[in-house]
Amino acid sequence: MSDYENEYGKSVICAASVYKQKYYFNDKYKDLPKQIKEEIRIKVVTLAEKLHCIFTMGFYDDGEIYFETRAEENDFAFDEIGAGLECSRLEREEKDLIERLNLWFRVFIKGEKL
Repeated sequence: MSDYENEYGKSVICAASVYKQKYYFNDKYKDLPKQIKEEIRIKVVTLAEKLHCIFTMGFYDDGEIYFETRAEENDFAFDEIGAGLECSRLEREEKDLIERLNLWFRVFIKGEKL
């Protein structure tokens, strides 16, 4: 199990940190279509900057998408409630992207036949 997969049945697709000004994309998902990877990169980096946090997007074991925000200790610029609202907005407004990612996961990672 890598640092980007954990015992809670979650696997990181990508993450961005406003603190380190870095972006990470999990090689496990390198075969995602280029357009989808670019959409994800833009969203994750933009939200890390907007929310002043570490923003993570990943898959649960069943292929559902999750979003996480984390702030460094004593980062008073981070608004936890606002971050939660922004994640909810993202889920509503990006249903198409989320559905494409879920389908890709089920077919290419889980090997489901559709």
